[in-house]
Amino acid sequence: MRPHRILVHLSRSEHRVLDPADVYSLRAQGGETEVRLRSREPLIDVRPIGEVAPLFEPFGFVRIHREHAVNLAHVRLLRQQADGRDWEIRLEPPVNSVLPIARDSLAELRSALGESGG
Repeated sequence: MRPHRILVHLSRSEHRVLDPADVYSLRAQGGETEVRLRSREPLIDVRPIGEVAPLFEPFGFVRIHREHAVNLAHVRLLRQQADGRDWEIRLEPPVNSVLPIARDSLAELRSALGESGG
């Protein structure tokens, strides 16, 4: 049975139960992972993003950069940066974060958003 909730490890002895739909993005922060919700203050999971991000993938999260994973349900805009080579996304309000997309992640992101081809 697939779980419907995820445990965020705030410490070795304290875990918070979250609905993945409430999470906007994940960000690597040293050896820990910032879990961004609607609230101003993110939660910090003591595990690295490489361990945390795969837990969120079944819930519509895509890794867009070595430091970022996003919930596709909260992506508002995909746009080319001013340099004309790189791309970025903007998350929905109230978060409104603008995050870079790694060049090797762009095709997978577009596919996950339902676009076929290049």
